[in-house]
Amino acid sequence: MRIRGLEIRVFDGVYPPSEDTFLLMDAVSGERAARGLELCSGTGAVGLSIASRVGEMVAVDLNPAAATNTLLNYRENGMTAHVVVGDLFSPLHGEFDLILMNPPYLPDGDGAPADLAWSGGASGRLIIDRFISEVGDFMSPGGRAYMLQSSLNGIHESIERAESEGLDAQVVGRRDFEFESLVVIRMIRKA
Repeated sequence: MRIRGLEIRVFDGVYPPSEDTFLLMDAVSGERAARGLELCSGTGAVGLSIASRVGEMVAVDLNPAAATNTLLNYRENGMTAHVVVGDLFSPLHGEFDLILMNPPYLPDGDGAPADLAWSGGASGRLIIDRFISEVGDFMSPGGRAYMLQSSLNGIHESIERAESEGLDAQVVGRRDFEFESLVVIRMIRKA
């Protein structure tokens, strides 16, 4: 599939680019960074959309097929990224100027491997809460993190949690649908 000038292949079992992907792409479209990170990379589409303006790009996904999918899409688009199979920040060290994440956020599923691309656990906050509690440790001073989230799992709760972690947080993108709203929350590490 062709998305915003990028050739994106989607492997079986990997979350395909959808409205949430496009909203996050829009929110980060003007960003530049020396070092960028995409967590829950899936196909790698979000990171690829800004990779030409990022000095070093790193992508992480728990699903080995998704990590392979990300790597292939970078190669097919003539770009490079260090792609890692891992659980959020666990395989990483160092700081990033820009961190992107479109996590599994739907409040459903029992955590079965087949559900990992979309299910955020019973409340939809399984990955979101971990991300918020850990992201500040991996942000450079003044670093920015962008996280996509659904209105089905507590947007205000995420902002309050981020602020309690010492981050400035606000909604910077929103799309409303019949059954939910999708938002992008930007978190900035205070210098």
